Amino acid sequence: MIKVSKISKVYKDKSSEQEVFKNLSINFDASTSYSIVGPSGSGKTTLLNLLSGLDNFDEGSLNVNGIELYNAGAEAKSKLRKALFGFAYQFHYLLENLTVFENCLASCFGHDNGAIKKILKELEIVHIKDKFPSNISGGEKQRASIARALAAKPKILILDEPTGNLDQSNSLIIQDFILNYAKKNKSLVIYATHDISFAERADKMLKISDKGLI
Repeated sequence: MIKVSKISKVYKDKSSEQEVFKNLSINFDASTSYSIVGPSGSGKTTLLNLLSGLDNFDEGSLNVNGIELYNAGAEAKSKLRKALFGFAYQFHYLLENLTVFENCLASCFGHDNGAIKKILKELEIVHIKDKFPSNISGGEKQRASIARALAAKPKILILDEPTGNLDQSNSLIIQDFILNYAKKNKSLVIYATHDISFAERADKMLKISDKGLI
């Protein structure tokens, strides 16, 4: 589903440059979960942004579901993300003026596809669907952000430290749901995490090392 071939990424400013990846090659298959681990600053978030077209690379090829991103414009990348991707992060980024259900509905562009209440139920937060983010707990907010990411039934789910701010109980709820989602929906799930026990639960665990992946 995602084919990466010999991509390189360098961040530059006026006085210096930092090479993050060099000749990175890897394939990410559908119906599979991948975890990305590595120390802070190693490039985990950069990799997720490259795979989803949110960041550009300098050399190589990155093909998502048959579409090459190297020469793709911003509009084409945006269209691809809307069609295939769901995103969730360490911080929930819920819209404060919308209820939990409305936040999920917004990710479906206002169309209720019938999946939202089911997802909220599976994440054990259906009882707060009509509440605003300011009136729910931190763990509920993070679960709501996962529900929002999945509401449109994405074929590719990108997660950046999705359990980073959670206690063990809430973390396990989200871990179980994410990994089960990948299997049930034949989706590609890629998540960056510092939690090694969570990383080891993925079908494949990838470690950033020497500007590549092992």
